[in-house]
Parts: sequence; C-alpha cells; structure tokens
Amino acid sequence: MKRQLTFTAAAGVLALAALQGQAAADTASPSAPPSSTSGSSSAGSTGVPTEAPATWKPEGTAVSGAETTADAPPLKAATTYRDMIKPNETRMYGITLDATSSAYASAFALPPTGSRVAYNDGLELELQSADGTTCDSRDSKFRDDDATRPIGSAVARLAGVGSSCQEANQYTLSVHRTSAGTSDPGAWPLELRFVLEPALKAGTTAQPAPNFGSASPTPLTAGTPRQARGGPSFETAAAVKTGIWKDKVLPGETRFYKVPVDWGQQATVFSDFSSAPANGDSATYIGQGVRLTAYSPVRELIDSVDHSYSGAPTSLNERLAPVSYANRAGSATDVVRVRYAGWYYFAVTVHPDVAKAVTGAVPVTLRVDVKGEALPAPAYDGDPGAADIGVSAHDVSAADGSGTGSSGSSGSSGSSGLRFLAFGAMGAGTVLLLTLVVWFVAARRRAARTADAVPPQPGYGPPPAW
Repeated sequence: MKRQLTFTAAAGVLALAALQGQAAADTASPSAPPSSTSGSSSAGSTGVPTEAPATWKPEGTAVSGAETTADAPPLKAATTYRDMIKPNETRMYGITLDATSSAYASAFALPPTGSRVAYNDGLELELQSADGTTCDSRDSKFRDDDATRPIGSAVARLAGVGSSCQEANQYTLSVHRTSAGTSDPGAWPLELRFVLEPALKAGTTAQPAPNFGSASPTPLTAGTPRQARGGPSFETAAAVKTGIWKDKVLPGETRFYKVPVDWGQQATVFSDFSSAPANGDSATYIGQGVRLTAYSPVRELIDSVDHSYSGAPTSLNERLAPVSYANRAGSATDVVRVRYAGWYYFAVTVHPDVAKAVTGAVPVTLRVDVKGEALPAPAYDGDPGAADIGVSAHDVSAADGSGTGSSGSSGSSGSSGLRFLAFGAMGAGTVLLLTLVVWFVAARRRAARTADAVPPQPGYGPPPAW
C-alpha cells in the first residue's frame, strides 16, 4: 500500500509539472500565432511575415564515406545514414549481400536553399561488385541552372535478373557529386538508405499486373478537395489517397507526398499549378519553373516532368505502370521500377526563380487516382516490410493529407504530448489526484484572467496571492 501511494504521489507531481508548464506557456504568449509549417517566418520592414522554403533535414546515423573500396564503411540494411559530400568528390560505402535478396541503396544530396548549381550538377550513383563489375548505375542532375532541390535516386542488385552480381559477396556503393567551377563550393549533406527485399519462396511464379489500357491519362475531377501539407523529405511526406488535395509550394521549395499503391494497382497523379499574384515583373520566363517527380518505395527515381511557369496556370502528370513483381524483368525503366507495392512518392518543386515572377507561394492541386482492386502479395520467403514494401488497409484509411515528423506538426501537438505523458504515467488510482491538479491549475488561470480583466477599485487591495 505504501509503495502504491508513493507511486501515485510521484505520478501526480509529474502531471502537475506537465500541466503547470503548459499553463505557463499558454499564459506567457496568449495571442501568439501558430508557427508556420512551411519553414521559418520573419517580418520584413513592412511588418508582414515572409515565409522561407521548408528544407529537408538529413536524418540517420552519421557515417563517413571513404575514398577507396578497401576503407568503405559498412552500411546495415533498413538503416538511414547521413554524410557530407564536397564538389567533385566520391564517397564509398560497403554493402554485404547474400545470393538471394534484392538490394536497393539510395543517396540524396540536400543543397542549401539558394545554392548556385549548374545544368549538369548532381549525383552519380554506382553499385559495384568486389571484382569491379558495375551492377547498376544512375545519375540524377538538376538539368537547369540554379534549380536547387533535393536530388538523388537509388541503385539496385536484382536477384535472379541477369547473370552478373548474383553471388554473395561484398559490394560497394559509390556516390559522386558533379559540380561546375561556378557552382556552390560548400559541402552538401547526404542522406543514404540501404534495404533488402527477400526472395520469393521456391516454386512461386510472379503474376503479371492487369492491363489498364494505353489511353492518355485523364485527371480526377469528382470529389470535394481536401487540404494536404506536403513535407520537405521522404520521411515527412504527406499521405494522400484517391481524391483531390490542395496545398501551396513556395519558390525554391520541394514538397513530398506519398500514395499507397498495392499489388495490381495503377496510380496517376496530376499536379495543377494555379495562377499566382504577379510581383510586377510579368515578362520573367522560367523555363523549368515547376516540376513533378515520381519515386518508388525504395526512393528510386521513376520519372520527372517539368514545365515553364511565370504565374499562369499549368499542369503536369505522372502515370505509373501497374504494380507487379514481374515488372523487374521488363525492358522499360519506368516499368521495371514499379515492381512492388508500397508508398510511392511524388515530389512537387517550384523553381527558386519563380519568385521573380510571382508573389508568395504557388497554389497546387493534386489529383490522385489509384485504379484497380488490390491483388494478393507474392509469396515472399521473409518479411518485405523492412524494405518498405507492401501496404495495408490501415495505410489507405490513414492517408488524410497529413505528414509525419516535425514538418507536419503544429504547436498544439507538443501540449497534447505532455498531457498524454502525464496521463500515461498514472494508474486508475490517481484519477482523483489528477482531477484536483487540473482544478488547481484551472483556478489559477481563471484568477489570473480575472485580475487582468477587472481594474482595482478604490479601497480594495490586489487579489490575494495563491
């Protein structure tokens, strides 16, 4: 009994501290507006807040890539890493593979907002076997001057596809940054991820995906538009499903959205860029002003389309191939990369120079259409979930336009977290104590508001202190 009372008292103290801290925060700045989720805000000389583009903050375990394969640090599967890379530098990382799993290693460079970049700047990725054989290679370039945005892709070793790189051995991921002499001379943050896809069970035959026809895609127009808030990275991407979603993207910003696409389904996404208020320089022409990019669940670049934008409406679209395990044996790269169910990512980018033509953020409408009934998953000889492969009914139902991580949070989430912690620390026997604590804090706040609202009367002193 004594132990229970001691625990109850301790839990009550924790609850009181959490609630009093929140009460202090609430009363310290009662009229402060919520912080923006688009990035930092600052007031200019006119006093009008201006938003800064949201940026991808690299996450994961720190690692330092080597100059040679002999010194390449090993990467663990299903783990995210962060590093730095200088202009025209090559960083190498070690990957150990068995003879049955397919492997995917991604790398993304995150140049700071406003960095100078040239047309051919970007990343070149290569996966090599121990004897120097190139298993896969991929480059990702800006393809436009000063088109600063997160840039990268993934390379793969597909088990059972082709004849090279099939043995169990040590492999190397090579990441090279190409940079012109006039480009940003600083080191860029890198985010890397390595995942393994298990093989299918012996005797399993992968079924091809349904044929949805070859007619040109048409945008989804039925339904009430809903609000979404894309995140600046894969980890903070807003989850969206079939429907119409609205957002705003600042010049120099890239926003990520993720769509759950199951086996046998086909996803089409239209990105409509609305008109935006001109800033007085209507003659400005930005050749690649807006961009829509599609990535696979393992962060492999599928396709990217762009269009000029100077404030007039325009639209871009990406239609993926139907999802099928059998796609990996195909010949078209945009089909081969749609070979598993999972979250498919769509990144919307507005070129930094668009700020020369319009004022503020560009309104964007995403029209997401996922067709087809979900088919049974192939019989994996292991759990593909560690490789971010597969979706569930919960994934679909929970796709409500919100993101994850700090980018999508608001000021209120912190207070609810404190309250949850206070409740979680207590058992049923402390409910009465908690009620008294809440009453106590509420009474203090009411007293403070009353003191502020009622001026002192002659002959009366200040309200008594608690």
